[in-house]
Amino acid sequence: MISIYQAKDVVNSNLGSKVWVKVRGLRNKNELIEGVISECYKNIFVVKTVNGNRSFSYSDYLIGNISLIFN
Repeated sequence: MISIYQAKDVVNSNLGSKVWVKVRGLRNKNELIEGVISECYKNIFVVKTVNGNRSFSYSDYLIGNISLIFN
């Protein structure tokens, strides 16, 4: 298990790179989002997509609500 600091380092080191974000929703509904990590803040990071910006928290990444696939 990684810590919150390691999760932030992973996202910050890939700032500006293309990423696929798999969001696990309710009732086994998953959403796949393609974009670029555009901004990193203290508690969240922003992925710029074709349809607009989406923000995610580092804790979502840690507990498995989202998965990140870097290109």
